[in-house]
Amino acid sequence: MTEAGPVLAMCLAFAKEPFEIKSGACGTVVRNAEMKIVDPDTGKSLPRNQSGEICIRGDQIMKGYLNDPDATAGTIDKEGWLHTGDIGYIDNDDELFIVDRLKELIKYKGFQVAPAELEALLLNHPNISDAAVVPMKDEQAGEVPVAFVVRSNGSTITEDEVKEFITKQVIFYKRIKRVFFVDAVPKSPSGKILRKDLRAKLAAGFPN
Repeated sequence: MTEAGPVLAMCLAFAKEPFEIKSGACGTVVRNAEMKIVDPDTGKSLPRNQSGEICIRGDQIMKGYLNDPDATAGTIDKEGWLHTGDIGYIDNDDELFIVDRLKELIKYKGFQVAPAELEALLLNHPNISDAAVVPMKDEQAGEVPVAFVVRSNGSTITEDEVKEFITKQVIFYKRIKRVFFVDAVPKSPSGKILRKDLRAKLAAGFPN
């Protein structure tokens, strides 16, 4: 994000000495910046390997939004930490992993579920060519994860098989409650999933 400055983390592949490159890692925070992971609800700092909102502090971050003090106050707290709106974690080697966007999180009975995590698992199934996960309103849980799935050519995979595939890999509150099979997942020209379109479908009564 431009508000946080041009560089927040440096990939270890560019280091003077060789390091093992981890899949999905963004590198380590640059020397002139501080980074922490906080619980989005409480604001408390979280330990390593636990996902939360990524916050950054340093001379390179913006001073604020021009002529918009409310937006500035909502992004930079009183201690100077810029809240990026990204969900991620820092591992034991100080490497940063970005999981999802805060606004995309599904809130199931107070638990937070990152759609991108479930989408990555779905795409590992040989009979699924594409997938998107969004929240669906639920009277008891508030929101539950549901998946829009594109079958691979010739695949006859069923809803129960998809749900079982995910259930074996995740904790109870991340289980997918419904699966809707579609011809294609709506995406922007840049390839970003248009979750708002899928949420609108559900709000309109899809698949009824």
